[in-house]
Amino acid sequence: MNIIENLIERIEEYRLTNKQPCKNYATQQAAEKATAAAAAAAGKYFDRNAQPARYVVFYNPAWGRWVGAMDYNELFQRKTCTGGYVGAISGFYTY
Repeated sequence: MNIIENLIERIEEYRLTNKQPCKNYATQQAAEKATAAAAAAAGKYFDRNAQPARYVVFYNPAWGRWVGAMDYNELFQRKTCTGGYVGAISGFYTY
């Protein structure tokens, strides 16, 4: 499975009922900065060692915008995961 294609499909499907289903950015650099900050916040919240979540930044051609998404599967499988409210870090897609 191509995770980027899958995320774009999910975003476009959700966009049918929500005009802005996730945070998006005009430049790759802006998306990278915002997603890295959110991944660090997720790491501080969910990981005992405060290790940032893995993430991807990709271009959505349907919008002409950049989007970031975090890998919560990997984050929650860590032995150092403390659990918590899944929606604590909002506005970013997760996979």
